[in-house]
Amino acid sequence: MRAPSLDWQPGGEFTVGVEDELFLVDQEGQMLGSAAEPLMATVCGPAAGGTFKSEIFVDEVELETQVCSDAEEVRKSLQSLRGSLMVKGVRPMAVGVHPSADFGAADLTTSPRYDRLGDEFAGLLRTPTAAFQVHVGLPDTASALRVFRGLRNRLAVFRALAAGSPYWHARDSGLACSRPAILRSYPRTTMPPALRSWDEYVEAIERSMWAYEVPDYSYVCWELRPQPRLGTIEVRVMDAQSSLDRIAGLTALVQGLARHAVEAPDLHDLPDEAVLANDFRSCRRGLEATVIDANGSRRPMRELAWRALDDARAQLAPDGLDRPLDAVEEILTAPPEYARQRDLREQRGMPALLADLVERTANVDG
Repeated sequence: MRAPSLDWQPGGEFTVGVEDELFLVDQEGQMLGSAAEPLMATVCGPAAGGTFKSEIFVDEVELETQVCSDAEEVRKSLQSLRGSLMVKGVRPMAVGVHPSADFGAADLTTSPRYDRLGDEFAGLLRTPTAAFQVHVGLPDTASALRVFRGLRNRLAVFRALAAGSPYWHARDSGLACSRPAILRSYPRTTMPPALRSWDEYVEAIERSMWAYEVPDYSYVCWELRPQPRLGTIEVRVMDAQSSLDRIAGLTALVQGLARHAVEAPDLHDLPDEAVLANDFRSCRRGLEATVIDANGSRRPMRELAWRALDDARAQLAPDGLDRPLDAVEEILTAPPEYARQRDLREQRGMPALLADLVERTANVDG
């Protein structure tokens, strides 16, 4: 019998919502560790624009926006949430992996869910990571599967555009995005398989739940996954973003490509091996990667990113919702975030890089 939690609860008509994970740091930009506990006790709960939630690491907070009609509304929601967070005396930093945090046993939040994960993962939970996750609401499983297919074929584009975690324990990882190298050590955290029907999704999730002895689908953390209880498809591949303009732009890209996936469905699913290879290449080289497109051809990442941007703009422009996509165009024309961080570190040192990340996260106007 199918688990009731896997029954699709209708979401919105391409509504969007964001989860914005942020590190909590001190005056020098170092993670707070257990000193974050009293701060989090005063922060968590509903707020204007959304909700503050704890994460598995005590010195990390998740900002959840309200359900929004478009990317500009997401931007306003996070502007309010980040602003009120700093009013409470919290110093946040948005980056996929803290550039200089020491390797060691991290302080974990106590809750039934996190206690379970802490026991299961044991020593794997040593390096906190922070993501920027986008949900797009959909009315039924048919549209959800079309969007899942279209976004799955383009996951490497999202990864490359948002890549910004080149440093790991104060050393250059050699990657544009080091966060996935950490996440891949966790069980059930992987790239999504091809799905041809809703029953196929249910079977895959129920097999994983049975094999790993977990109570519900939320413990199966594909990098792109349906959220049946919310009626959304969730994109999980992107590093945390300091810029609210870029958050809005990438949210609009997800929304526009979701519309495109329903209006002009892809005819083919990338093989699992191609999805994995594309992801590794985008983690390694970011926008300079060469990857496989939905037709099986090898293409420069920038070419696929421009094509994705054009497809999203064509969907959003008739409704006047495409302006946030200008920030995605800026990502493609400016030096990549991972290169910018490397240049700053080489020229002015790690303290300057940490200060810059904190300053940019605090800039709720851009």
